[in-house]
This record gives sequence, structure tokens and C-alpha cells, in this order.
Amino acid sequence: MVSADIIMIGFYLLLIVGIGLYRGKTIQTDCEFAIAGRNVSIHLIGFSAFASWIGLAGTFGTPENIYKCGISGSWWFFFWFPGILLMAYFLAFRLRKRLFVTVPELIAEKTSKQIGLLASLLVSWNYLAWVAVQVFALGLIFSTFTPLDSTTGSILAFLIMISYVLSGGFRSVVRTDLIQAAMMIFFIVVLAPCLILANYNVSEIFRKTQNIPNFYTLFGGVDGKTLFIWFLSLFPAAFIDPGGLQRVFSAERPEVARNGLYYSAILYVIFGVAITFLGVAAKAILPDIEAAKSIPLLMAHILPTGLNGLMVATFIGIAMSTADTALLVVSNTMQRDIYSSFRPNISEKERLVVNRVLILVLGLLALLIALRGQGVVTILIYGFSLYVPGLLLPVIAASFEWNIPPWAILWTILSGVISSVVWLYLGEPVIPAIAIGLMTSGVPFFAGFLLRNKTPIEIV
Repeated sequence: MVSADIIMIGFYLLLIVGIGLYRGKTIQTDCEFAIAGRNVSIHLIGFSAFASWIGLAGTFGTPENIYKCGISGSWWFFFWFPGILLMAYFLAFRLRKRLFVTVPELIAEKTSKQIGLLASLLVSWNYLAWVAVQVFALGLIFSTFTPLDSTTGSILAFLIMISYVLSGGFRSVVRTDLIQAAMMIFFIVVLAPCLILANYNVSEIFRKTQNIPNFYTLFGGVDGKTLFIWFLSLFPAAFIDPGGLQRVFSAERPEVARNGLYYSAILYVIFGVAITFLGVAAKAILPDIEAAKSIPLLMAHILPTGLNGLMVATFIGIAMSTADTALLVVSNTMQRDIYSSFRPNISEKERLVVNRVLILVLGLLALLIALRGQGVVTILIYGFSLYVPGLLLPVIAASFEWNIPPWAILWTILSGVISSVVWLYLGEPVIPAIAIGLMTSGVPFFAGFLLRNKTPIEIV
């Protein structure tokens, strides 16, 4: 990497920190810190949600699956898309009108603080793992493309992310996401495909991959069980994603929340098509590389000298746009739904202080998990397998204001989580744990649904 690349990366990191520190000067209330004072415009909603949803799991994981399995590997990316549409169509408008800040607040409104507390633990568990995974990936990016080792890279990335989130909260997140989304679109959607098409013929790419069995089938390259797991994990998780709902809660008006998510869905599909093409191109151009490194190695192969810094800055931005959202979701949830539930008369100043302290503490915890390098993926899988069975049905019920008895919501959460944990412990025989969790959680939920007009509302 030449000096110009180092300068480009340094300039980008200083720009991100500068934006965060500047936006932090205007923060005076917890609402401003958590959801930017419910004053986020439609284009910031669209770009910020898009940036937070992509992440390195989508940018690196999708081409990796395509490289190994053919274009059916792109379902890893596209199963998230219908969840975005359903959130925009069914949830965005109605939830923005009801002035929530976190997902557990939504669940607690018709049940109890105790059930909201349980929901907050699930949200925090899931999203803390996401922060750790992104910080770990940032360390790998620094160690792969710069002179820094992975530990130093992870610590540097952590310090940069903490500085702007700690200062400006969600206002900093949405502004930095705008820059990061623009870089992602330029680099992945525009620059990389243009460089490939300028040097390689599409027919040649097709010719080199057409004889690979099931490479161009939509469902043949990935086994049915894996596709089933992807669908059950990604589709419902997108529908109730706290990061997406955070954008809904922050929008200027209900229609801004809904239309902003539609814009993010359009960007998501465009990015998905581009990243699918890059996965196919990587298989044709570099047929004998490690699948997990297909995108960075492809970029290093096609980029002219001097643009490696732009590539690294883009990858850093992709990871940070997911990590900062996840960190803010966890800190907001723990401050509002756990700490403040025990201090009902808490002041705005104390809320801000506690939120910032939690960001620092939780960020350090995520950094420690990332530096271990082992168990991060396992924690992420466990978090995902517990979050969806535990909260999918309660969020749907709360969003549509179904008068489900609190006992039914409590047992929906507990049965979904416990059955998923047991099935994971048993090694997921025959069907995935998330399917067991969803089926089990449905029993008390639908019992409560049938009895909702016959059972007195009891606060647990």
C-alpha cells in the first residue's frame, strides 16, 4: 500500500470523527441523542437504513456464498429484502405515530415493564454480538490491507467509532452513514463493475462459469436446509429489525418513515445485484482463491494503483455503518428499558450521561469479544436464533395493538427462547433451532390471541 492510500484512509477516518464531534455540540436531550429528536429527513432515513443493513456480512458473505454455490448463494443477501418491504408497508407509518424510542418500549406498552425488560435483554444480546463481529472484521481489514496487525486495527476502529457515537449519538450515525452509503454505492455499484467490464468480456465470464454444476440455478447450488435456515433467520429478523425501527422512530413524519424505508429497499436491491455480479466475476477471474476473500482479492486484482486506499476506506465504512447502529441500539435499550425502569424520575442530563457511559462500557465489551477472535460467530448465531423466536410475534402483536394477554406474551418469549436454546444444545437435529423456537412460541401466542377478549388483562 502506497503513501497515497494511507493518506486517503486517514482523511476518511478524520472526516468521520469530525462529523461526529460537530454534531455532538447540538445534543441536549436523550431524544436527540437516541433518535435525533425525531427530525430525520427522508433521504437520511433511506441512506442510513441501507448502510446499516449491508454490513460486511452482506458485502463479503454474499460473494463468498456465490463463489462456493453459484447465484443461489445470493439468497443470503436477498432474503432480507421482503422483510424491509413488510416493515415499510405494515409497521413504519403506524409505529412512527406512536412515538416510541426502542422496541422493548413497544412491547411493554400493552404488557408490563418486566416483559419489556425481558425483551430488552434479547435485543441487547443480539446486537452486542453484531458490534463485536463488525469490530473483529474491521481488525481483519486493517491487518489485510495496512501495516497494522488485527489487534491494533480493532482497537483503532473501536476508538474512531466510539468517538463519534459517544459525541453525537444518532445524529452522528445518520450523517456518517450518508457518507458511508455514498462510498458503498460508488465503489461496489459503479466503480468495481465498470473496471471489470472494461477489462473482461461478459461472455467470457459466463463461459468460465457456465459448466460449474448448478452455478446458474436459483435454488440448486445451496442445499434446502441451508436455504430454509437463511429464510427463517433473515426474513423475520428484517421485519422486526431494531436498527430499521430506530430509523422509523426518528423520522420527521410517519410518511417520511415509510417512504424512507422504501428508498432504502431500492438501494438494497441495486447493491445486491452489483454484489452478485462481483461474486460471479470473482469466480471467473480468480477461480482458485479462498471463497471468504473473494471480494477483497478481486478488488486488489482489478483496481489500478492508488485506489487501494479508497477500497479499504469503503470496507471500513461498511463495517462501521452497521457497528455504530448496533451499539446505539444496545445502549438506548439498556438505558431506557433497564436502567431508567428502576429510576422513573430520571433527569434528561442523567439519561444522557448513562447512555454515553453504556456506549463506552458496551463498546469495550464488544472489543474484548472481538479481540478473542473465537466464539464471535457462535454468539452471533445464538443471538439470532433467540431473537427471532422470542420477539417476532410479540412485536407483531404490539405493532397492530392486538390485546394479547401479558401472560401469553411472556410465555411466547420464554418458550421461543428456551426451545431454541435446547435445540441448539442438541445440535439442531433434522430442523434448525430457529424453526423449533418459532413453532413453540406460536402455541402460547395463539392461545392468547384466541382468549384475548375473554381473559382479564393481568400485569405480570
